[in-house]
Amino acid sequence: MQHPFQKISSDKYLSIFLPLLLWTTILAIVMSIIPLQPDIMSFALDSVKVVKYWDEAAKIRAAFVMGLDFLYLAVYSTTLSLACIGAIRVFETVHSSWKLMGMAIAWSQWLAAFLDIIENVALTNILFNNVNDILPQVAKWCAILKLILIILGLTYIVMAGVAGIRYFGSRQNYF
Repeated sequence: MQHPFQKISSDKYLSIFLPLLLWTTILAIVMSIIPLQPDIMSFALDSVKVVKYWDEAAKIRAAFVMGLDFLYLAVYSTTLSLACIGAIRVFETVHSSWKLMGMAIAWSQWLAAFLDIIENVALTNILFNNVNDILPQVAKWCAILKLILIILGLTYIVMAGVAGIRYFGSRQNYF
């Protein structure tokens, strides 16, 4: 199945990718500088324990970070998906069989965002004292699966970068 980003021409790719990367970076920085101890990742992995530790001010900051995360998940997943399509193009250039795996990895970045939505909904319910037995486990496993997919995407992108450097570095014309 073709990915919608494959329709983006090579000459327009960077003009779309770079602003997305900038927004991803800005949102990640903003969310990381909001003082919250334990952090949101700790909350996702052990929500019942963390929510009991936080005072009301921390819960408000956590709610704000989670609100930003709904925007961030759309931006990071799109950025990573687009980067995976760029990686596929590199693997096509270097004639690698890794290009086939890239399509699934590109699509999986949006699956990561979907898991992030489920995680955020579960954490929001926990944050506002709507805890039941399953919500902490839903948040934890969605966070873990999301991170696995993101790491898979980042690994694929880095592998394409290394393959491209090796391939194009070995093809230099020396006069």
